[in-house]
Amino acid sequence: MPNATSLSYFYRKQKGFDRYFKGVGIDIGCGSDCLSRDHFPSIERVDPYDMQHGDANTCSNIPDNTYDFVYSSHCLEHMHDPYVTFGHWLRICKPGGYQIHAVPHEIFYEKFHWPSLYNSDHKTSWTLEWRSNLPKTVHVPDFLNKFNDQFRVISAETILENYNFGRFTEDQTLGNTICHIEFIGQKK
Repeated sequence: MPNATSLSYFYRKQKGFDRYFKGVGIDIGCGSDCLSRDHFPSIERVDPYDMQHGDANTCSNIPDNTYDFVYSSHCLEHMHDPYVTFGHWLRICKPGGYQIHAVPHEIFYEKFHWPSLYNSDHKTSWTLEWRSNLPKTVHVPDFLNKFNDQFRVISAETILENYNFGRFTEDQTLGNTICHIEFIGQKK
């Protein structure tokens, strides 16, 4: 979803994301839609990190405890092993720093179908409300529980903005629709 970050500014401002987006951060997998400090003035700097910057699976060129926040929008589902990748994303975050991530919802984006109908590069699909029996599904509560010794969950929720249930079978993200799971936490 090439413009998911820009589309999310309004609801994130309303929900007080200023408390997470502060200091120096990284936007992993940003493409041309990097998180902007224009919307969150407590951001000192956001480093874009996409394929030309290194491998997001490991972020091996980034030292431990570098960032005050680590953000990704629709990137984790492209990683070979999201558990290993998330461990690296935690590694580059400072203790007390925030992790803010959005992944496509298996119901509202993937339409209960695997492999993905809309993005052939998706390596996993994601659920929140219940576990799925589709292959390659990651259940967000189970996923986050694997990191409970390093990560305190603040929230995990389904975000549906401008979603039209009458057009359920369409890829509504081609317009101004947001349909993802967003989870936020703090590194211990």
